[in-house]
Amino acid sequence: MRKLSPAEVIKEIFIGNDVFVNSKGKEFFEEHIETQNPVVTLVTCSDARVQPRIFFEDMIDKIFVVRNIGNQIENSKGSVDYGIFYLKTPVLFILGHVNCGAIGTFLKGYEKELESIRNELDHLHIPLSKVNKSESFSKTWLEGVEKNVNWQVQIALERYKNYVEDGRLVVVGGIYDFANIYGKGYGRIVIININGETDSKKLQESEALRLIPNDLRKKIVI
Repeated sequence: MRKLSPAEVIKEIFIGNDVFVNSKGKEFFEEHIETQNPVVTLVTCSDARVQPRIFFEDMIDKIFVVRNIGNQIENSKGSVDYGIFYLKTPVLFILGHVNCGAIGTFLKGYEKELESIRNELDHLHIPLSKVNKSESFSKTWLEGVEKNVNWQVQIALERYKNYVEDGRLVVVGGIYDFANIYGKGYGRIVIININGETDSKKLQESEALRLIPNDLRKKIVI
């Protein structure tokens, strides 16, 4: 694919924004001009293939988005705290994704990367230190993605323990599967962890998923 020039990119940005402006009116913005009221604090990867629109068709004022390479809490603690303590979103969603470049780079060795990138990847040492490297790289890579999501959930459970214990917050760990690696459909978000629970059967019965139809629940729980 040909790389666009800066001028071409800027043109696309403002033509796209003009389409957005012309498709909306004052009424669309009135409810959130003065304040924001998101329902999800989302910690996800900066990867361009992962966009919050996979949650909602219209995501404005629904998701407080925190992004960095490898969907890590440690690298954005202040932003995550803001979503939980100030905006009081009832859900903290840790969203990893298949074929994550940050995870792949760490597993292959990142000693020659820029210092700024090394500093962010350093926080992946704990979750990825126990990855089974005897498997094929594709399996190791996916395992790394899963272990990292579970580690971020653990960090969140420790950091926001009181909120979780009194029911004000549910921490969900999921993976965006745009390659259909799990066989649940291209673009499916699958759940691997809710408040530290990773057992598939118990996740199926989770109170947090009680309003989801059974057939859909079977598709999203791994």
